[in-house]
Amino acid sequence: MSPDVGGACCDAPGYAELADWPSDVSRLLYERLAGLGFAGRSVLEIGCGYGRLLVGALVAGARLATGVELDSEALEEARERAEEAGVGAHGTFLEGDGAELELAPHDFVVLDRVICCYADGDRLLERSAALAGRAYAMTVPESRGLRGAWNRIAYTFGGIVDSLRGEERVYLHDVRRMERRLSEAGFRLDQAERLGKWHVGIYLRPLT
Repeated sequence: MSPDVGGACCDAPGYAELADWPSDVSRLLYERLAGLGFAGRSVLEIGCGYGRLLVGALVAGARLATGVELDSEALEEARERAEEAGVGAHGTFLEGDGAELELAPHDFVVLDRVICCYADGDRLLERSAALAGRAYAMTVPESRGLRGAWNRIAYTFGGIVDSLRGEERVYLHDVRRMERRLSEAGFRLDQAERLGKWHVGIYLRPLT
């Protein structure tokens, strides 16, 4: 059962500086990662947008954060957000495709509503999971159960409309398949929640 995330402000460190979340699912993902603890960690977010999660992680004690984003305007705002929060020296924001860039490993790797933007979701998943030392976190449209059935209808119709309009389409990938690939890569499911149409999953490598 998904928690009510629309009420009072979260107590997670760094959250107070980031009240203007673009969606409840992004806010929920941040809260769950903050619960694992950002302090001393390195965090990579592919598709970082305006940098809310990464700046929040740095304010909460992450030692460094790297954001990758295709939108140059969003990246510039992310940089400004980091500077205004006083953590700019610990943040790196790169313009490019996270499925193509050569990136360094980080403790946490985050993909929030990003895999669904790629036709080849498997490749992005495999490349990004290989960079995660401790935790891999993703939000993707749910493909299972009644919500998954509804998403398949909506995404099929939406894909046709997007193609006719010449717009980027959104893809529904099999969550079970993605979780099998993460398991093969050495991760186990730590937390899973559903919020609206979204699956929120955090996967950990066992400590050795």
